Formats: sequence, structure tokens, C-alpha cells
Amino acid sequence: MLKLPAGERILVNGAVLENAGRGARLRVLTPNTQLLRLRDAIDPTGRLTPVSRIAHAVQMMLLGEAEPRIALPEALEGLVPLRHAFTAPEDRDRIDRIAAFLQEERFYQALRQLGALREREARILAAAG
Repeated sequence: MLKLPAGERILVNGAVLENAGRGARLRVLTPNTQLLRLRDAIDPTGRLTPVSRIAHAVQMMLLGEAEPRIALPEALEGLVPLRHAFTAPEDRDRIDRIAAFLQEERFYQALRQLGALREREARILAAAG
């Protein structure tokens, strides 16, 4: 189930759709549909941290802009140092879920988990000064 507030945009198989009315709920029935909420999209100039670089690579695979056979091994390899950098059990569990989603080529689910990890990374970096 996908909840779309008024004015929210999503990208579905390369087409940008916007909810022009009130809030809406959509159920995507077609398996393996590649969609992305544009509010979750990563600006290429904003990929300055390790997590955001991986998230951008996953986004590009999701959008069909990067070939998974090339980008997927690099993204999985990028998770290895993150597993050492993030020491909290819930962060490591999230990284394991991201790896599992990537191995299954479930890019949207991986990107959602990476979004939460990006927020955690931002809090850690802010606390570090």
C-alpha cells in the first residue's frame, strides 16, 4: 500500500505521477514495479557520505539507469565497511536487511532501509561535530 499526500510525486517505471487531489492510497498490483517517491530521491550532488553514495547507486539501479550486474556488487561491497562503522545492533541488522534486499534485487525496499540509515548517519555525524 502506498499513501500519497496531495501534491506528492512518484516515479513509476520512468513516468512521473503526481497526486493532484487529496491524499490517496494506491495498491501496486504488478510485481517488480520499480517506483520511487521523489521526496526520497537522492540528488547526485548530495552523495557526500558513504551511506548516501550507496543509496544513490541503488536508486540508479531502481530507475534502470545503472546495470545491476555492474552496480550491485559495488553496492554490496560498500556495505562491508558500514557494518564495521555502525556498531549498534539495530544498525547492523538494518545493514543486513539492506544486503538481503540487494541480493534479491528488491531495490525499493533496500532504498527505504538506506533512507533510515542515512538519517542515523546524519545524527552520528552531527554529534561528532
